[in-house]
Amino acid sequence: MNVRRKIVCCIFAALFFISTQLDARVVTDMTGRKVTVPEKITRIASPYRIATEMLLALGVAEKIIGVSTMPTRATQVFYPELAHAGIADRHSSVEEILKMNPDVVFNSPGPLVERLEDAGIAVFCIVVENPDTMLEGLFTIAEVLDKKDKAVDIANYYKQKLAYISAQTSQISPKKKAYIIGPSTLTTIGGDFYQHHIIELAGGINVSRDLRGGWVPVSREHLVAWDPDIMVTIPYYRAVKRTDILEDKGLSTVKAIKNGQVYEFPSYIDAWDLPSPESILGIMWLANTLYPDKVNFDMKAQAREFYMRFYGQYPVEIDLGNGAGL
Repeated sequence: MNVRRKIVCCIFAALFFISTQLDARVVTDMTGRKVTVPEKITRIASPYRIATEMLLALGVAEKIIGVSTMPTRATQVFYPELAHAGIADRHSSVEEILKMNPDVVFNSPGPLVERLEDAGIAVFCIVVENPDTMLEGLFTIAEVLDKKDKAVDIANYYKQKLAYISAQTSQISPKKKAYIIGPSTLTTIGGDFYQHHIIELAGGINVSRDLRGGWVPVSREHLVAWDPDIMVTIPYYRAVKRTDILEDKGLSTVKAIKNGQVYEFPSYIDAWDLPSPESILGIMWLANTLYPDKVNFDMKAQAREFYMRFYGQYPVEIDLGNGAGL
């Protein structure tokens, strides 16, 4: 009798394994890893902020059960259900994410990926730091979720707006110089960061384009010598205040400060400088700010069109003000 039970159990286990494999497919992520994901995905954890942005743009908010940060004010208005999602970030334990029971986890490469994989969780990685890889990341996530048509629509919009900006700014000489401010006034982006490409695509020159290493510390002498026409703060680094920059006597000779050309990148669902679909609005806004006589976007109208087209709603008007968000 025991032998017969063992045989029956083995048969059922084999059938379960076969059915599981039939209901799964293998996809390749942006690190070249082969990832087996379920055919039907209903529960998604996203420890990577950029992946979350892409998931929202692709219209799968209802499937997100774990996010890296608490939703912004605008995101809570758009997607109130995300307020109840668990926190899944690079500091989360495997056990915390396992409790969420995700079908797939979208993440950036790192130690958590291997630990989750060892625990039997499908982890799909994206690597995005320039416009091409941003769109590639969007398309690879869309492939996993069967949302290719939505990704194509977003990519076409992105490319059409870039073509217009290029046509308006390509003949400008000299081009205006921009300086992006990070966690402090004397921290900026190197040429290997997405924000560098935002400046270049907006028709400007990134004064720190020759630096490398993401957010890079610089000296006052660097900033004075670069003499940017415009300086832009980042909304998720709130410690840096526009008023403090304008009142910094050590930088009073810098053209951007003399002319009051210090702004903050807008933010809505998230900051417009991040490598996500929303960043096209950041490029458009910066092109407008650099060249108001050449680029003529009505940014409030453009924002309304963008969010209605790709997110299906625009519940709160964006307050661009000095570049501030919602």
